[in-house]
Amino acid sequence: FGEICRKHDFHNFIFSMKSSNPQVMVNAYRGLSREMYKRGWDYPLHLGVTEAGGGADGRIKSAVGIGALLLDGLGDTIRVSLTEDPEFEAKPCISLRGVAERAIGKGVTTFEEHNERRNGTFSRRKCEFPLDIPLNADGSVLTTMD
Repeated sequence: FGEICRKHDFHNFIFSMKSSNPQVMVNAYRGLSREMYKRGWDYPLHLGVTEAGGGADGRIKSAVGIGALLLDGLGDTIRVSLTEDPEFEAKPCISLRGVAERAIGKGVTTFEEHNERRNGTFSRRKCEFPLDIPLNADGSVLTTMD
C-alpha cells in the first residue's frame, strides 16, 4: 500500500492495521515498523485492537496490545474500540497515553552476565514429612472419614 501511494507521490497517509488479537496486532506493527525503518520511511501509525470487547476484557486486550507498542515508542494515534457506548472509550485511551508518557526515556537496563552461575551438579532436595500424618509409599496422604 505504501509503495503504491509513494509511486503516485502521495504521502499524506497513516498506517492502520487491525486485529482483535493483541498478539497478532503487536507483531504486525513491530514488523511494519521494522520494514519502514529499513526503507527510511516515517509515516504515522494508528494503534487499536479491533472489537476488543466490553468491560474489563476489552480494556485489558487494548492495554496489552496498544500499551506494548506505546512502550516500544511506536504509535501516533490510538483508539480503544469497546463494544460499549463510545463515550466509554476515551478514559482507557487517556490512561494508556499517561502510562506511555511516564515511561518516556526510562528504558530497560541491559542484562550483564557476571559468570556467577552454578555450573555444578543438581540433586533432588530431601523433604521431611511430619510424623503424625500417615503417608502411602507413593507419598500420598492417608485419610479416614470420622
